[in-house]
Amino acid sequence: MRLSPRLPSFRAPAFALAVALIAPGLASAETKPEETYTRLDISGSGSVQAAPDQLTAHFRAEGRAKTAAAAQQAVNTLVHKAVEQSGKTSGIKAAVLQYSVSEERPDKAPASWTASQSLTFTAPDGSGLLPLTGDLQGEGLILEDLSWSLSPENQKTLKLDAEKKAVEDLKKQADTLAASLGLHVVRFAKVSISDGGYPRPVMLMAMPARAGLADGAPPPSSTAEVQTVHASANATVLLAP
Repeated sequence: MRLSPRLPSFRAPAFALAVALIAPGLASAETKPEETYTRLDISGSGSVQAAPDQLTAHFRAEGRAKTAAAAQQAVNTLVHKAVEQSGKTSGIKAAVLQYSVSEERPDKAPASWTASQSLTFTAPDGSGLLPLTGDLQGEGLILEDLSWSLSPENQKTLKLDAEKKAVEDLKKQADTLAASLGLHVVRFAKVSISDGGYPRPVMLMAMPARAGLADGAPPPSSTAEVQTVHASANATVLLAP
């Protein structure tokens, strides 16, 4: 009976030794602990500007009378007419808000009742809202303020753009500072982003109580000033030679 010759036993150990010499190097490169890197903490910022796309007029309808019923009737009539009038102009959104009634008892005068309700009108521009504002002032409504702001949809878009700029600022700083240290950026170990809050509405005017427009007086005017949305970012960057 013939037996096939066996392979020399030294080949397997030699192959295993070769693998053992290569594998540790690969493993160390892939699992190198963060403590061995140089850590760099940086902060960045970004901002974008845009014209406001929303104009809002805040009104208060007020009625005073000897009885609560009469005061409320006066307010209800003012509000109903205002909302009905706003519906004749496309693009204007009306919101009828808080309602209150109170009694006043002065020492040397008969008691009286005051009823009031707040309402707002919002439009993408002033072409229709400003004339309406003047008309409602003439009807006896009190214009408390007129303000430009960014719409919620525009705010979201601008916030994302500002955050992108903040991250770009981080990357630029990391590359520049790493090069000045004779190192390179391995990766970002930690990144946090926060917005700087949305710009507050730009208040244009506040009318004193019971102010109104005389017949033939022009409506209020306004200028939509550019607004800025800010974002900031912080990061920890790992550097190596």
